[in-house]
Amino acid sequence: MLSSTRVVIPKLGCCRSSQRTYVSSLISNARTYFSFNLGNKTTNTDSLNVPPAYIQYPLITKDQQVTITTHDRFKFDYAYASFAHHSFKSDPTIHSLSDLTEPAQLNSLLPRRRPHGSPIDTLSIKAGDDAMLVSPTVMAIADGISGWESKGENCSSGIWSRSMVETLSRLMTEYKLTHTPHHLKNRDIDQILDDSFLHTSHLMDLQGLRGSSTLVLAMLSGEYLKMISIGDSKVYLIRHGEIIKTNEEQMISTLCPQQIGTQTLSQLPSEMASVDSIKLEENDIIVMCSDGISDNLYEWEIAHYIDESLHGSGNLKKTANLLISKAKGVAFDDYACTPYNDKLNEAHLGSRSAGGKLDDMSLCIAKVCLNSNEKKN
Repeated sequence: MLSSTRVVIPKLGCCRSSQRTYVSSLISNARTYFSFNLGNKTTNTDSLNVPPAYIQYPLITKDQQVTITTHDRFKFDYAYASFAHHSFKSDPTIHSLSDLTEPAQLNSLLPRRRPHGSPIDTLSIKAGDDAMLVSPTVMAIADGISGWESKGENCSSGIWSRSMVETLSRLMTEYKLTHTPHHLKNRDIDQILDDSFLHTSHLMDLQGLRGSSTLVLAMLSGEYLKMISIGDSKVYLIRHGEIIKTNEEQMISTLCPQQIGTQTLSQLPSEMASVDSIKLEENDIIVMCSDGISDNLYEWEIAHYIDESLHGSGNLKKTANLLISKAKGVAFDDYACTPYNDKLNEAHLGSRSAGGKLDDMSLCIAKVCLNSNEKKN
C-alpha cells in the first residue's frame, strides 16, 4: 500500500524584493509588535494597550446576515462528510466558528460553541490535517500537507489549515458587509486570500508553529460560481449527470502539490492561485474534495456515484457519505487501480504502482437552489 506522505518543499518561487522584505518583516516582528511572552506564561493583552493579534469577527445582526446573501441569485443546499486518517485524540472533529478569545493560544481556534452575533449558517469541520468550511454561499477546503510531523513537535498542518479557513470566513463576511449590494471582484478575493495568509502566518509565528496546506474555495457571486484553487484539491461542477467544469491541479512535482504555509512567505497566495468562474443553473451539483477523494476515485466514478445516489434518494447527506465510503474502500485495497497510481506510473518512478492511497478525506456536496427572493420573483 502506498504511503500518503507528501514531501514538504522549501520556499516557493520568488517575488519582488520589496514585497519579500515586507512579508518577512511582518512575520519576524509579530512577537515584538504584539508583545507576547511565548513561553509557558501568556501575557495579558488587556494591560498592554496594543491591538490584538487576531481579526475580530464582525458581530452582525440577522438583517445584515440576510442582506449579504439576498443579492446572489442562488444559494447552496449542502451536505458534507469526512474521514480522518491523520488524526489525534485531542483534536475535536466538528465545531462552530467563534472569535479568537485568546490570541496567543491557537487552541482558541477550536471553540466549543458559537457566540452571539456570529453567522449561524457556517460550519467549520476538521478531519485530521484537513479543514473544511461550508455555508449557503461559500465552501472551502484546506488540505494540510503531511510530512511536517517528521520535522518536530512544533509542526501542525492541521492547525494551519483550520486557521486559514477560519480567517477566510471572517474576512469574507467583513468584505461582503462593506461591499453590499456589489459583488466581490477578483481584486477583493486576492486581498482576502493574502490577508488571511498573512494573519494565519502571524498566529503560527506567535506559537512557534510550522505547517502548510493546499486550498480550494468556491463562492457564489450573483449567478456565477467563482473557483479559487492552490494545489491539488478539487472542485467539480456537475450538470445533468456530467462534469462540465473542474479546476486544474497545480503540482510542483509528481508527489508534491503547490501549497501555502510558513515556508512560502516569499510568495503571496494571489500570485499562485488559479481563479476561474462559470455561470450557474438551478439544480447544478457542486462537489468539493481533498485529494484523499480524487486520488482514489476517478472523475467518471464520482459523477456516476452522485448521479446514481441523487436519482435514487435525492439525499445530499447520503450521497456525501456514499462517496466517502467508496473512496475509503479503494484506499484500503492493496490491489486497486487509482488516479494516484496513474500519476506515479506515468512518471516512471520505478516498479509499477498499485493499491489505494490512505489519506484524510474531506468532501462537501451542494445543490444550486434559487434564493428566496428569486423564488418570489
